[in-house]
Amino acid sequence: MLPDYATVLLAGSDPDLLLLRSAVLAARGVWSLRVHNADQAIQVLGLVPCDLAIICYTLDEADQERLTSALESSHSGVRMLHLAAGDDCSGTGFLRKVEEALGTSATVPHAIVEPAPAFSRMIR
Repeated sequence: MLPDYATVLLAGSDPDLLLLRSAVLAARGVWSLRVHNADQAIQVLGLVPCDLAIICYTLDEADQERLTSALESSHSGVRMLHLAAGDDCSGTGFLRKVEEALGTSATVPHAIVEPAPAFSRMIR
């Protein structure tokens, strides 16, 4: 089960995809922050303690490398999850990947429960 009040940074260039992922996480009680590039992600990481950074395939390669480097050098306590196209075709599959990255047990029910109040913020 996902830990309550975990904070996840969602980095990607597709706002609709980020919103969908954020909603899936919020339904499980996980806070998320959405950013559109590496600069925003690095700025947020300096202000908000995050448990996991999800780096989406929609970020260009340079942003993916810069964010990965920043996480490895300055924010080594933040776990990383790189998503490839198709990694989140289902909400349940996405949640399992997040659980694995957070180091929690993969006990996601087969159906996503009714959404809880949204715990998501967009950084522009």
